[in-house]
Amino acid sequence: MNSTMETILDSKTSSGTTSESPEQFKIKAASAPAIPKFSEDGLVKPQLSAPSYLNYMKQNETPPFRKPVMEPSPHIIIGTIMNEVEAVAMIAAGDADKENGLRKFLADFLIEKNITANYMISEKNFLISLMLETIEYAAQRDFGAYKLSVLITIYLDSHLYFKWYYWQSPTSVWNYFKEMMIRHSIEDTPYGEEVFGPEDCYDIVSHFHTVYLTNLPLIHILTFGTPRLKLLWPFKLVK
Repeated sequence: MNSTMETILDSKTSSGTTSESPEQFKIKAASAPAIPKFSEDGLVKPQLSAPSYLNYMKQNETPPFRKPVMEPSPHIIIGTIMNEVEAVAMIAAGDADKENGLRKFLADFLIEKNITANYMISEKNFLISLMLETIEYAAQRDFGAYKLSVLITIYLDSHLYFKWYYWQSPTSVWNYFKEMMIRHSIEDTPYGEEVFGPEDCYDIVSHFHTVYLTNLPLIHILTFGTPRLKLLWPFKLVK
């Protein structure tokens, strides 16, 4: 690559058709990218900026922008993450140890159900807080163990859908959650089973929007982390 670059520079500087002095040309060459790209006519292409490059990757659906093959679809998920027996055990754990019983149960539950990994401290703490808030909300609505188990299952399943794709949009998460609520509030066998009534459904949708969707940028950081990329430009600015 270096020999090719030198050949182009020699041919440009040795040509008598250019009006630029060798010193001017060296200044321009010094600010060129370290790994130049060549077009079909052999000239150096201008370097793409980082946003343009990321947009180029996104348009071509190259990793990490390519979605996984099988996208989850809304369906009946009663008992798939938490069942009624586990909901009763969860409340019992909180009653047995008022200070740490419920938190310990939820932490173990999240790991056991493969919702998050034990080393993902930030995501695990967030999900524990989310479930504590959901339990409190269900108690205010007088939900029994069955409704509580379905509600927590839907919330955690929606979070798994958010995690399914790194670039998941808030609109996609919102539409998925609403479809999940429809499946569990309107009896339309085999596509739905009525667990929540119309008023319950309206309140749950509002609650999810408040505690989860409006905080999605923060949830993204807690879930995926914040990798820091530091770029060093090796060339001096030419004034």
